[in-house]
Amino acid sequence: MIKNIVIFLILLGSAFFFNVVFLPGRVIFLIQFAITGLMLLTVIVQQIYGGIETDRHNFRQPLFLILTGVFLSMIIAQSFHSQSFALTFWAQRYMYFYVFYFFLHILKPDIKDLEKIILTLGFLYAASYIVQFLIFPTTIFDVRQGAERGTIRIFIPGSSFLRLALFYYLHRFYTQNRIRDVYPVVIFLSILILQGTRYGLSATVLVILGSLIFSKTIRSRYLIFVIVLISIAPLYFIFQDIFAGLIEVSERQSQNIESDIRIRAATFFLTDFFPNTLAYIFGNGQDHMGSIYGIRVNAYKIYHGFYQSDIGIIGDFSKYGLFFVVGTFWLIIKTLRTPLKSEYTYLKYYIFNAALVMPVSSVFANSFSIALWCVMLYIIDYNINTLTQESADAESGLHDMPEHNDVPGELEKAVI
Repeated sequence: MIKNIVIFLILLGSAFFFNVVFLPGRVIFLIQFAITGLMLLTVIVQQIYGGIETDRHNFRQPLFLILTGVFLSMIIAQSFHSQSFALTFWAQRYMYFYVFYFFLHILKPDIKDLEKIILTLGFLYAASYIVQFLIFPTTIFDVRQGAERGTIRIFIPGSSFLRLALFYYLHRFYTQNRIRDVYPVVIFLSILILQGTRYGLSATVLVILGSLIFSKTIRSRYLIFVIVLISIAPLYFIFQDIFAGLIEVSERQSQNIESDIRIRAATFFLTDFFPNTLAYIFGNGQDHMGSIYGIRVNAYKIYHGFYQSDIGIIGDFSKYGLFFVVGTFWLIIKTLRTPLKSEYTYLKYYIFNAALVMPVSSVFANSFSIALWCVMLYIIDYNINTLTQESADAESGLHDMPEHNDVPGELEKAVI
């Protein structure tokens, strides 16, 4: 129980406790830093004294590569942007949640308990969003929110939990054919529609359609297709104003793609932003408003509308360089190529979704997404180790079978 509470608080802390208004931002930052510090200390002690035997860490190498990029970027921030190591170290505190992967291997939580925690956070996020939506403009979460695109767009951190919970229930509906599993899917999908984010919503819908077409675990494909269509189709009519707003924005931006703010931001952060060639390898580091570097990056946001967070992996590349990008692609390819037991297929849905939104979303460079990746990697590790053990047991069983001459009676006749 204590183990599960610790994991729940770590995940909630990675989501900035949803940025509730009564908890100051500075306090949240300190809590996050303390969480990652304690996890790192635990991992170091474990490595030195080795008191706890851990399972195989199958994703150690790509994670080390990602963290290498994070720490090397501090050199460029110091040498070419005049931002001290200490300030950059603090500014990049959310990246240290990658330590959670190694911490989970020490805690060894039960997989079912981990899934329950993620589902709880998914429902908690959905409930928080709905409450904030209904009482707007009164705010209980200190986040960006406003009326646009035919909806009230609210950006509460932690949406990754909701999306993974959506894919979990979707996969469970495919395999168990229980109508009640459709209800959470519809609720979570409705939240994504209310957010009015074109790329995120489009990627989720594409993954849902792909899962219907290509999934090998669906028992009654046509029946489920009809049920999903009947369940989701009314959402278009309920939220038609939102869809109309999204279509209008897309049409307006498609008329002159060169003027699209994301294209211009990506071009800038791939060219003029880099002080030299070395920065393309090491990265420029995370900026902080306590330095000239941070003030300059903030000016790009105010005067030009250039946000690194809006250009996904390109923005992350401008911060953490080539090592980081290679590590992230290695991680995605390795997880997608890993065979999974049927009950964990929903993880593949989330990974495909993350790959689709990488051009516009920092799926490897925000704390709640990082923490969720660590949970998924731990589950995949458990899956790999389980399959390996089952394979070893099967081979051992074959070796232990009696020779043909030792097979008695009717069994001998059956073999012949």
